Amino acid sequence: MEKEYHSSQISPVGWYIASYVQRIDPVKAYEEEDSAHIPWAVWENRILVRASKPDEALRRTMEHLSDLGSDYTNSDGVLLRDTVVGLTSLLPIYDSLEDGNEIEWIDHTGETVMNMFERVRDNSELEAFTIPERAKDKLSEAGTSTGG
Repeated sequence: MEKEYHSSQISPVGWYIASYVQRIDPVKAYEEEDSAHIPWAVWENRILVRASKPDEALRRTMEHLSDLGSDYTNSDGVLLRDTVVGLTSLLPIYDSLEDGNEIEWIDHTGETVMNMFERVRDNSELEAFTIPERAKDKLSEAGTSTGG
């Protein structure tokens, strides 16, 4: 018997957004399993997944993620592990993928007006216009100017 889904769980356009956490750290940190440890890198990544129903979207997401992750030695000779920690979200997309169409939303109902305004950023602070702090360090070390 096929699982039944509510219409809000199914993407009418056949696309889902899967979000997952990826961690990069020395292998030693994984072996010590210290929950207070601050990993070298933690990213929340989002991928598009084509699927007709949530169970197919989950299966396809897991297939995509199974290709990620490895152990490697960086340029400083440190043995690192790149792993997918797990999923944080799997959202159906409701509108076709076209310029200006909504593809994702988050329900913040119940937050205060102050909290709402605290999340809003100046345009210059949006990710597309900023350089991550660690990337700034790498630019400085390389002697590269970011312009301005």
